[in-house]
Amino acid sequence: MLNIDKSITATIKSISEKKNLTFSFNNKVIKVEGNKIFLPNSSLLKKKIDLKNYRGIADFLALKLKYHKTNIYNNFKPNNSVNREIFDALEETRIISLGSIYMKGIASNLKTRLEFFCKKNQFNKIKKRNNSQITQVIKLLSLEFFLEQKLPKNTYSFINLWKPIVMPLILENLIEIRKELNNQKEFSEISLDLIKKIQKFCKQKKEKEKEKEKNLKKNNKNNYKNKEEKLEENINSFFSDKEFKKNKSSNKQLKENKSKKISNKKSDYINNSISKINEEIKYKAYTKKYDKIIKAEDYCKNSELIKLNNLLLKESKNTFLTIKRLAKKLQNKLLVFNKSFWNFDLEEGKINNAKLSKIVVNNNFKKIYKNLEEKKIKDTVVTILIDNSGSMRGKPIQTAAICSKIISKILEKCFVKVEVLGFTTKEWKGGKSREDWISNNMPEKPGRLNDLMHIVYKTPEDTLKKIDNNFALMLKDGLLKENIDGESLIWALTRILRRTEERKILMVISDGAPVDDSTISSNYSNYLEKHLKKVIKFIENKTNIEIVAIGIGHNVNKYYKKAVTINDPDQLGGTMIKNFLELFDNKK
Repeated sequence: MLNIDKSITATIKSISEKKNLTFSFNNKVIKVEGNKIFLPNSSLLKKKIDLKNYRGIADFLALKLKYHKTNIYNNFKPNNSVNREIFDALEETRIISLGSIYMKGIASNLKTRLEFFCKKNQFNKIKKRNNSQITQVIKLLSLEFFLEQKLPKNTYSFINLWKPIVMPLILENLIEIRKELNNQKEFSEISLDLIKKIQKFCKQKKEKEKEKEKNLKKNNKNNYKNKEEKLEENINSFFSDKEFKKNKSSNKQLKENKSKKISNKKSDYINNSISKINEEIKYKAYTKKYDKIIKAEDYCKNSELIKLNNLLLKESKNTFLTIKRLAKKLQNKLLVFNKSFWNFDLEEGKINNAKLSKIVVNNNFKKIYKNLEEKKIKDTVVTILIDNSGSMRGKPIQTAAICSKIISKILEKCFVKVEVLGFTTKEWKGGKSREDWISNNMPEKPGRLNDLMHIVYKTPEDTLKKIDNNFALMLKDGLLKENIDGESLIWALTRILRRTEERKILMVISDGAPVDDSTISSNYSNYLEKHLKKVIKFIENKTNIEIVAIGIGHNVNKYYKKAVTINDPDQLGGTMIKNFLELFDNKK
């Protein structure tokens, strides 16, 4: 094995560009001390893979001699042993990354060394998270991020335990730190910032675990009871027969207003159908107890709504005038539709004097009656469901707010009931739902991991005079976050199905596919999109709801049968009016 020792010696000297090195073999510990290199006994290597791993170890030591400055390291290394372990892991990642980038020939050996490291630590057997694993987590995640390569397969289950919660935490640091691979000093400074975040995370995790233990000792029935108090607060009330019946029996509003109840047969049908969708794609919410439904006027003070409304009118002055002009066409058309008309040649009703002469000629002639018939357009309810996600910020949400306001006014004048709803989330990248999930050791495939925020801007019974300022809430800073469309559609569906009107129309305004980072990163990538498609298909094919969608800058035709896409928010008003005209022209 002397040839191997000579080869390793020559390689290290060549890569490190240091000639005055001394080597010691037959060592248990692999290390570098000054100019002295300590390596294991090469005569113990029996397989080719062992030799390749040995070369990987030697290559890393050579790279460390080349890229690692001991004085800089000593200036920045943390005193705390755990923090120092993470710091050392990041520095090792920096060295490996530089070697892999600039010396392609040694990348294969370094990869073999990594595979040996992962096999030795048996990552594939780790099933639960523990704070003691954090150093290895940072090491693997940073390697994956810097090299932009997949890690060994036996790390996948281990990384999936941690990645959803750690990666969002350190992503910004990793982006900055990757820029400084050639600058050990800057790299070390940013590494310390990353370590502070990890330290804080581990501390919070411990505190939550302690808090969880305390809470488990309390009566958990209170949470379950609160969860059932209002049907409105159970966004997916149709996802389970058991939940629906409990909500139905406990909701005072449904008891007091029998005219608004869904028939048992219809509710059971809807309930069972949505449950099947849920089961088919294995969709669920990790918890619903933090979801919130709120009226716009309760979200902030009336004085703030007035200020926001003034801002809306000011910033949307041109849009307001354009939509108002277009809306007059809709109003005129609907008023014509609403006009009553006489139905002639009937065998009962009011006598039509013009037909009396027919009796003189023929005693058997009976069609001498007429009746006044009203158009069914009056017996219609419309729900406008608006995406209140962060990507709608600016012109799209301003236009959506002003259009909803004006069109609601026109439809009301024409005796069409209107409800305007909005949907977003309470937090970015998960709220308390995600915190609960983390506290419960992050079980796999948790389902939806953010708290829903559903907003009622106008109910069908609200007059615009009463809630005129509500639409301006869409402009409030911090309101627009993420969008979980499937559950929001179910929420809108449950509300419109309780209506007694004969015709029901649902218009959806959105600018893209459902997005919630915390949910997507912890389930399969199209989890929310697949659920949305199933819900839309059910509404279109299995209910009497007429659903139409308008996509702003995003093609929503792949989701909805009846849909249109606009690229300029200024087109929204005209498009909404055109769609309503087409719907009401329909003799359905």
